[in-house]
Amino acid sequence: MELKMISVDEIQPNPFQPRESFEKESLRELADSIRDASVIQPIVVRRHGKGYQIIAGERRWRAAQMAGLKEVPSLIKDIPEERVLLESLIENLHRKDLTDIEMENAIHELWENNEALGFKTIMELAKKLGVHSDYVSRHLDAWEIRHEEHVDKRVSTDAIRVTRGLEVEERKKLLEKVAEGDLGVRETYTAVKVLRKASPPLKHELLKSKTKITPKIAETIVENIPNEEEQQAILDEAKRLQLTEDEIEEKVRTIQHLKEMGKPSRTEMEAREGAIYTVGEYECPHCKRHYVIKCDGKKDWLE
Repeated sequence: MELKMISVDEIQPNPFQPRESFEKESLRELADSIRDASVIQPIVVRRHGKGYQIIAGERRWRAAQMAGLKEVPSLIKDIPEERVLLESLIENLHRKDLTDIEMENAIHELWENNEALGFKTIMELAKKLGVHSDYVSRHLDAWEIRHEEHVDKRVSTDAIRVTRGLEVEERKKLLEKVAEGDLGVRETYTAVKVLRKASPPLKHELLKSKTKITPKIAETIVENIPNEEEQQAILDEAKRLQLTEDEIEEKVRTIQHLKEMGKPSRTEMEAREGAIYTVGEYECPHCKRHYVIKCDGKKDWLE
């Protein structure tokens, strides 16, 4: 490689550039920084025709032009045209300079041209990029799912990855919630775990847009309340009273404690009696027996 100052007019952008767009505001900020400090990190180019073609650093080249620089420091690498995308991706990859979709597209393009680039397996491609093979696999998988199911561009590669194995319709609804900003990657992972074992009503509620039933609430219910009727009762109460995650956890602990003591819980009674909900649980000051008051005003002894 050779390092030298090259006129910005002698440099042309790379048609194989993995980056798909350059935000004007971000470019202006970088141009201001370059103008103030008069320093720019070298871009990477290759000789091309009578000038040079960018391998990596197009954003810096554009910002340097905006800042009024006539020359930019450049590292010259002599590489054949069929390897330009690979080299460009490697440079951008290590700078973490691409969006998820740009990375998915670039890795897919490389994989589609694997024979021309001299590799046969995902592991060999990963080695050339300097990443783990799982990194390549999940971007290839995400590319396929994103294009087959028209996944919103706001959904990250990791969010797509964690939904693998779900029914197509469930995954579609879950990723729509991610795109709407209702779920992050960690919440999506929790939701996937719940959807694999939850009852149909709980699945339906969890997948609704703008539902108050969070993945954590659903997980607490499904992991600790095995009976579907009881799950439905506690789900109904959570919706009716708009219970928080902490309140649901406390309620589940109470139910488990009562079960250990051999006492029926309010949730069991609600599941058994349908629409008759309990208002509260009390202790008789005289006999110390516990009872509940239901919404119809009747008293029901627990012991």
